[in-house]
Amino acid sequence: MVVKIKKLLFIFLFFFSCNSIASEKIKIIRDAEIEFFLQEIIVSISQNLKEVGKKFYPRLILNNEYNAFVTGSNKIYVSSGLINKAESISEIQGVIAHEIGHLILNHHTSRLINKDKSSKYSTIAAIAGIGLSIGGKLNSNAATGLIIGGQDLATKSYLQFTRIQEQAADKFALDIMKKAKISLNGLKSLLSRLSEEEMLNQSLRSDFYRSHPVSKLRLRQLKKYINLPSSSKSVKTKIFINGNNISLEYISNKIKAYNRDPSEILNNEKINNEVLYLYNNVIGNLRIGKHDLAINNLNKLLIKFKNYPFMYELYGDIYYAKGDFNKAIENYTRVIKILENNQIGSTDLINFSLVKSLLQTNEVNNYKQSIYILEQLVKTNPRWSYLWRLLAKASGRINQKGISYIALAEEALIKKNFLKAKKYVSLAFKFPELSEEYRLRGQEILIRTKEKNEK
Repeated sequence: MVVKIKKLLFIFLFFFSCNSIASEKIKIIRDAEIEFFLQEIIVSISQNLKEVGKKFYPRLILNNEYNAFVTGSNKIYVSSGLINKAESISEIQGVIAHEIGHLILNHHTSRLINKDKSSKYSTIAAIAGIGLSIGGKLNSNAATGLIIGGQDLATKSYLQFTRIQEQAADKFALDIMKKAKISLNGLKSLLSRLSEEEMLNQSLRSDFYRSHPVSKLRLRQLKKYINLPSSSKSVKTKIFINGNNISLEYISNKIKAYNRDPSEILNNEKINNEVLYLYNNVIGNLRIGKHDLAINNLNKLLIKFKNYPFMYELYGDIYYAKGDFNKAIENYTRVIKILENNQIGSTDLINFSLVKSLLQTNEVNNYKQSIYILEQLVKTNPRWSYLWRLLAKASGRINQKGISYIALAEEALIKKNFLKAKKYVSLAFKFPELSEEYRLRGQEILIRTKEKNEK
């Protein structure tokens, strides 16, 4: 199930100003199949890392740029443009390996420290310029020049520092790709294209104002690695999942199918690939409410795949939209059983869909099952506020009001509504049957709200 979430994130941006961190609203797409596909790519790169137990998790953002980035956590944000524009999985492996390099080399922390140091050039120059101007020792033009000069020096210093880090991340990526015997030809193709684009779009902008090294220099570094005996020559275009070869083209097509107008998807007869044509018909009919047609096309599509879990997820999505919740439950449960044997991908998103289906029924046992699943999900996703909302809903339906209020308190705390969080904990404590586990959770919420209020 494709879930779109609008979220405010801090993204590293490098422009002419030294204000290098900008907040921008971006749309995160949570989809089990896409994340599983990307997770397989991450594992193919990171399996030989010295940092044993270090795990990274993909997040897809809806953005047409050929891009990926990290923000210092264990998440790697991949732009839909990277998937749509890449010519091979090997290209994506190269880009993600570069981002893993930033995380392993701890560039996020050192970059923030350097930003703080670099900004002092600008701050000191600005204060000096304003002070001298007020004192009559500089005219306004000269004072402005001093301020701009200070900002320019700060910007050059900061971008030079990031270029050094980008070179280090490039070297890290090439080293781990060589160890994993991943073809560098995809990365070579990418850098060749970027180098040609840079030659065609040269501007007066100095190379000082770049956060990344020039592509032809990066290409030169790559060529030192590409002819090594351990470097594979074959470029990867598919990922092997549960006995099925899933292509980059298929994943790219899925993103487009969910984000274009349904009529455009249904009327596109230019696709010669039968799998993609059938898939588009499934998604197009699902989105316009023609559920039986979607199921008929999915039945044909299933013949092309053998025990592929995400086809059953799609059945679940269609039956959920159709209002046949028992069929949806049946299919989501089947997906989870298939994926339980695979240690790479997470079943959290499938379990989320299963819970929503269970809560649509009027069966007490289904409510109890949903509570059990939600209690597992919040352990690994404690900041996912909607999970707490669903837990409150499910426990309320079987008259476990104390648990319901604690869940609402957790949701309120995540949303920084501290007064409401305290109120819900107070209500929860009025129920003597509230378990010790949830009482302790309530006490922790009160401590956290007190700490937040004291800041």
